[in-house]
Amino acid sequence: MSAAQPERRDLDLAALAPARRAEPQMPIPAPQAPAPARPAPALAEKLLFEPDAPAPPAKAAFTAQTQSLLRRLADLLRRPDAPTPFAIGLFARAGGGKSTAFNWLTETLIAADAPVVALRAADLAEEPERALAAALYRGLSPRFGALAQEAAREAPHFGADPGAIARATRDELQDMRRKLIAEKQALSESEMRRAALKDILLFETPGTRVDIYARKIRNAFEPRLRRFGFAGEALAAFKDLTRDLNESRGLARRLLASLRSLYAFKGQARLLLLAAIAFAAGKGVAWLAANKAGLLGLIASGGSIGAQSADVLQGHLGWLPLAARFFTLIALALAGLNVWRAVNFMRPLIHAAGLLDQDVADKRHEVDLTLAHQARNVELMGGEVDALARKASEAERRANAAGASRNPPLFLESDEESLKRNHALGFLESLSDLVLHATVAGAPRRVVVAVDGYESAAQPADLFRRAHDLLARPGFVAVHALDSSLFPNGGEEIARRIQLPLRLNDDGPGEPVALAPFDTPLSPLETRLTAAMAPLAGSNPRAEKRLRNLFRFLRPAPGAPAGLTAALALFIAADIGGAAEDRAALARALGAEHGAFAPAGSPALREASANATAIGGPISLADAKRAAALARRVSAA
Repeated sequence: MSAAQPERRDLDLAALAPARRAEPQMPIPAPQAPAPARPAPALAEKLLFEPDAPAPPAKAAFTAQTQSLLRRLADLLRRPDAPTPFAIGLFARAGGGKSTAFNWLTETLIAADAPVVALRAADLAEEPERALAAALYRGLSPRFGALAQEAAREAPHFGADPGAIARATRDELQDMRRKLIAEKQALSESEMRRAALKDILLFETPGTRVDIYARKIRNAFEPRLRRFGFAGEALAAFKDLTRDLNESRGLARRLLASLRSLYAFKGQARLLLLAAIAFAAGKGVAWLAANKAGLLGLIASGGSIGAQSADVLQGHLGWLPLAARFFTLIALALAGLNVWRAVNFMRPLIHAAGLLDQDVADKRHEVDLTLAHQARNVELMGGEVDALARKASEAERRANAAGASRNPPLFLESDEESLKRNHALGFLESLSDLVLHATVAGAPRRVVVAVDGYESAAQPADLFRRAHDLLARPGFVAVHALDSSLFPNGGEEIARRIQLPLRLNDDGPGEPVALAPFDTPLSPLETRLTAAMAPLAGSNPRAEKRLRNLFRFLRPAPGAPAGLTAALALFIAADIGGAAEDRAALARALGAEHGAFAPAGSPALREASANATAIGGPISLADAKRAAALARRVSAA
């Protein structure tokens, strides 16, 4: 809501709900007995100073009237029917207790479960719209997450160009889709690298256990590779063999796989063949030795020549048993050589396969974490793309319904910063609309936004005006801790922007005035009084509302002297719309030495004073002084 709509902000403190909560009690320091004499303190104790910081709310020490008004203000703000939009000011000079009262009020409201967002003015100095929107979003999310999310979703559509929103959403969707595609490609590459982890560790990653071991035994193992028929680079061949062997899981399976080395490599099959031939020869010779007599008899049966041949062979076949053993030993030697070569070749490979297992185990955990992270990113980005697609579709629908051009003139284009500022303003408008119409289940009926620390800003008055205009929306109650000296035009600025000022350091004489509960309706006398004081306050709706609001806030409790009530209405009306000479006349009347209160001044003041006396009865000087002191607590001047 813009500042050009003041009437919407100046609401009556309307008839409030009948249920009245117990007022929060601000602690009052109890009188203490004199402390017994103590020995002189040490030097360190003498050097202690009190910090220049607001007192803790539990130790806040205000006058009785100030305490009563602060409790009354808290009672108003924590009610579900508190008026909105509404602006409240806590006024005091520097060091006058604004921050202490501010902290007490916000903590009291928070303790009563009222939705309160408190922030420092310095936080609003750079970008008030975005800073305020961010503070409201963060402050409401813990308890009213659905409300904050819905307001954020609807923010772009409040007061923004639907065509620009549709274009920006399309661009955002395209960017997100590109990021999703890139993330999916990265995930696919990671999965491929995970599947080829052994090859990567063997051939692409220096410094691994298996790489160090392979390089260490390279010179000793290279001749074995050559003997087994492996040409090319020895290190690559060794790693190839290690990878092949590593595919067999477990030592037993690797040993079984190693049996291939007995016949598959160069020279091994030939050794086995020679061993087999030697073994067969040994068996043959042993058979000849065992069946020598039969064979010789067979030869001798062939006649004289056969007999002669048998006689000759009989003397020359004694070497057959020795030859049989020789061939058997040759066969065993060849088989042993085959096994020795196989073992000598496979032992480093088995060890290297075990080292590769360790390298893979160490690296797999890291790779699995990376894959899980990338998979989670893909899942989240997929959800964001789906949400953006729906958002883009809705933005297109809104743009088409609004007749937005797809190619607007350049002067309608917004840069990124202005677009973010528009989104922040849209968030405030959306939040105001949602709170006002209660469209989100469980949402509060108003949000209290409290701002302190304007003195630390470079341009405090300008920052206050900007913050006030941003919060002048239905559903918001603003509480500002202010110093009147910040405003160059003083009371006029306060009266125009602050509906309920409360001055903390302006006490009057006598006992504090007991105030009527909010639930108590105006009596006929009070209704007649406010109507009779309206001409003095100003003949415009804002002045009349201000008169009724301030009178409702300060009206004395039932049983108070009628003159006190009448005087209070008179002083409030004079402060709102009376001329400077009228206020001076009232001040002079308070200083009169006689006991009657008879202010002089303009005809309007004299008429209002006469009406107050006619309705409420005579006003004593004591009642007038008490009423003036009470009215000064909400004075805009």
